[in-house]
Amino acid sequence: MQRYLSIFIMFLAIVLLSGCQSKVLQMLIEPQELYNYAVTEGVTCTSPEMIDGDIKTKGYADGRWIHLNLPTQKAIHRITINGTNIINAMIYEKLEGSGRWRAIMQIQNNESPVVKMRFSAVVTDAIRIYISGTTDDEKAANRFDPRRGTIVPQIKLGRAFIHELEVYGFVSKEKQK
Repeated sequence: MQRYLSIFIMFLAIVLLSGCQSKVLQMLIEPQELYNYAVTEGVTCTSPEMIDGDIKTKGYADGRWIHLNLPTQKAIHRITINGTNIINAMIYEKLEGSGRWRAIMQIQNNESPVVKMRFSAVVTDAIRIYISGTTDDEKAANRFDPRRGTIVPQIKLGRAFIHELEVYGFVSKEKQK
């Protein structure tokens, strides 16, 4: 047992001294804090009011979609949606390459005006949100669809809004100053 412990300590010392894990080591040594990338220069959104840093302004989705584009790829650890009427939605990250997207989080039956989501380091330069339900949806009587052979609910999507969309990642305290 003692032999294995000494081998592990020697291996750890070699890794630390060689700098193989310099990025991880830097994150452990440097003080880190969450930073809202959405308010940085060069970020674009479907509605600029969603990322202006003012919780009092309200931005509306473009139909069922909200797009947020960052100027460069960032490691995203948290997304917060403040002041919203969104009940159901799917959040996607843009994959490296041409126009491929991957679902990273689903919002279901949300009743709160604030939605907070945590991720383990999603690295991307764009986020998009597909809204499938809001508190302002208008429901009509269900109708029979002869093509599907079933009864289909009739829902007219209300206009989705967000007061503030925040996208957070870790940055070193020295770099932020």
